[in-house]
Amino acid sequence: MKAIPLIRASQLEPYLTFLDTIGANSNKFLEQSKIRVDVLNTPEQLLPEYQVWDFIERAGKANGSAIEFGLQTGKEGNFDFLLELMHPSLTAYDALNRLCVLTRLHSSQASFWLYEKGSEIWFCRRGIPEISVGQQAVEAYTLMLMINLVRYAISLNHWQPSKICLQMKKNSTIERFNPLENTRIKYKQKLTAIAINTALLSLTQPPRYSPHISPLINLSTPATDFVGSLRQVIQSLSTKNCPTLSRVAQITGISSRTLQRRLREAGASYTEIINQIQLELAKTLLKDSNLKLREISEQLGYSTQGHFSRAFKRWTGITPQSFRQIDFRF
Repeated sequence: MKAIPLIRASQLEPYLTFLDTIGANSNKFLEQSKIRVDVLNTPEQLLPEYQVWDFIERAGKANGSAIEFGLQTGKEGNFDFLLELMHPSLTAYDALNRLCVLTRLHSSQASFWLYEKGSEIWFCRRGIPEISVGQQAVEAYTLMLMINLVRYAISLNHWQPSKICLQMKKNSTIERFNPLENTRIKYKQKLTAIAINTALLSLTQPPRYSPHISPLINLSTPATDFVGSLRQVIQSLSTKNCPTLSRVAQITGISSRTLQRRLREAGASYTEIINQIQLELAKTLLKDSNLKLREISEQLGYSTQGHFSRAFKRWTGITPQSFRQIDFRF
């Protein structure tokens, strides 16, 4: 059973920055896609990839063309959150290969790899066929992102691939886009891929500042199982007024009936998952904060402290007060 595709909130930064550059109101599109407008305050947060692609589709269509929007964002965006994955590296090939391995820290379904063929190495990416909304805009963005990542790895700002493979149908917007005008493009392929001369990738990587990967990212790698990924989706939403199953279904692009069926097949229930999440958060707040029980109850969405205390005892067999007095230093 496949996990729900998840992606870091930081992946929205290039789109939001570009929208700001062209004077567009990004908040409107975020709200339409049920994404908090302050999403970048917690860039490590995991979001359903369907939700992010829906935002990209809405923003693109509202600003002329979804494909054009993807291309321009990919051309001009800030990708520091990915560049940090490429260090330390000995060669350009090493840098890209490292990136391919570590992209799973940012996207649970991301699939990038390098494939050698003759005198060329192909930088490849597979999409997510289960998500139909925003596919072309995302592929256009990813194409320019991949080109920019190669440029960074080989330290040649104006490099462009001689050959490109795209999964989308032939499109005039792609053909006319300036950075791709002299490139041979094959459409309706199984992969998105760009050809790189092998000699370029053997170049030694120049010494660069090597930022560390945020420990929060390492601790919250996107889950690869269905129940785990569903938990991460729920945890990304407000702890107050726990999200309904129908709301979670909406932002993941899965029908409520299918979501319930997949939970049954996994031997889990939505109520159990909500209870587990609330219990874990309650334990954390009781151990690691000085909040009063009333404040913890409110933060977890309980109407009274008594309701919270009864639920906690039902889950653990002891009261929140007793749990707080346990010495966990062993």
